[in-house]
Amino acid sequence: MRSRSLPLRRRGVKTKKKSRGQSIVEFMVLLPVLLMMLSGLIEFGFLLNYYLDVIDAAREAARFAANDDPLHNDATGVYQDPNCQFYLRTQTVTEQSLNIGSGGQISLNPASDDIIISAFSVLGGTVDKRYPVITTGCPALNVVSGAVSRYANHTTGLDTTGDIEAKLNPGAPNTGMVSVEIYYDYYMVLGLPWIRAFVPDPVTLWAYSIMPNVNVEPTPTPVP
Repeated sequence: MRSRSLPLRRRGVKTKKKSRGQSIVEFMVLLPVLLMMLSGLIEFGFLLNYYLDVIDAAREAARFAANDDPLHNDATGVYQDPNCQFYLRTQTVTEQSLNIGSGGQISLNPASDDIIISAFSVLGGTVDKRYPVITTGCPALNVVSGAVSRYANHTTGLDTTGDIEAKLNPGAPNTGMVSVEIYYDYYMVLGLPWIRAFVPDPVTLWAYSIMPNVNVEPTPTPVP
């Protein structure tokens, strides 16, 4: 009886070894695919983190702009369009918010990135005016399509009145609004070739925020 049981035991040992060897081979075949997927998740995790920082900066800058006056000239006290200082202040706050909010990891590249600021007067649910209208006395501003561009690398993504009106609630009252847009080129942290084969490097991130501003409501021009 004992002599008959020995071959069965040996056969079981061989089967286990064969199963282990097959599992190792299968794991080694799948390992590169798993590593590629893991590295992709890490890269897109970095990208999402940067994008959230850009969104937060746009929102913070728009909050600041909502309490400022796009139509008032700080130097003379005369109401006119546009006001250099309003746009320059908002641009500065946007860059500071990007730098502080991201822990210093985001700083705009003047050759590719941009900040775009605009103000709107909404009358009867439609855009009545868009500021700035002219650039007289404000040579430092780059005005394209009714919006101020920090570095003149991009145009506004809210380039038509329909883009703004689509974001209004039906029956919205007459109001004024300011918008802050940020364009930021995200360069991959890992920069692995199998990710670049499917995703462009850099990836241009665009975020915007719109806030109400009483100073551009569709009312008669105030008298200083």
